[in-house]
Amino acid sequence: MKRASSTLSRLFFRGLGIVLPLGLTVALLLWLWNFLSTTIFERVDDAIVRALAAAGMGDSIPGAIRIWISVALIVVLILLMGWWFSGFIGRRVVEFFERALSRVPIFGAIYPYVKQVTEFFFGEERKVEFERVVAIPYPRTGVYSLGFLTGSCLRTLNEARGHELISVFVPSSPMPATGYTLFVPAADIIPINIGVEEALRAVISGGVLVPPSEKVEPSSLAKRLVDSPSTAPSVEEPKGGAE
Repeated sequence: MKRASSTLSRLFFRGLGIVLPLGLTVALLLWLWNFLSTTIFERVDDAIVRALAAAGMGDSIPGAIRIWISVALIVVLILLMGWWFSGFIGRRVVEFFERALSRVPIFGAIYPYVKQVTEFFFGEERKVEFERVVAIPYPRTGVYSLGFLTGSCLRTLNEARGHELISVFVPSSPMPATGYTLFVPAADIIPINIGVEEALRAVISGGVLVPPSEKVEPSSLAKRLVDSPSTAPSVEEPKGGAE
């Protein structure tokens, strides 16, 4: 009975692991589309309808075309905002509002981290160009961490050590926007044949989302560590009482 219950539990969680990511992805996309439709697209479409009515054109443009016009207007607006906020006055305005927002309770605790992640992926000034994925012995020999090659080392450091060092960025898990820049001997670097996005998924998931090409069967020791609820030896109670 206990074995059957364990099998059913394992099958249930396996099925949940397959269905849940798909369901969450679809739910997130539907939520994003509903948010954009009700909050942005509909308001822009209402403005277009009012502008057409003021021009005496009425409903001469079909709704499907108006949606694409709304999308085009939003894209142009974002481009104009990016152009204006890149200037001297725009940057000062952004800095002022960020300082003010940082003092708002709750919002100030969330906004810096969201901005850090968005700048990591979309920021032009702070974006790091990763060349390839590697593994290095960090934080100690025998323990390896995923990292990204970012370039050559400092010349002074190379000359002082007498051999070639290479700069590697080791991202933190589960927030890859933060991490450490390490200068590693070229001989200690192991190239990993996966893409940057696949490596980032592995880091964010804590090593759970490993690319299929890099998956290996767990060894007998790993199976025992995963399957066993505790590896600590049991301590038997003394049979006799205290003398």
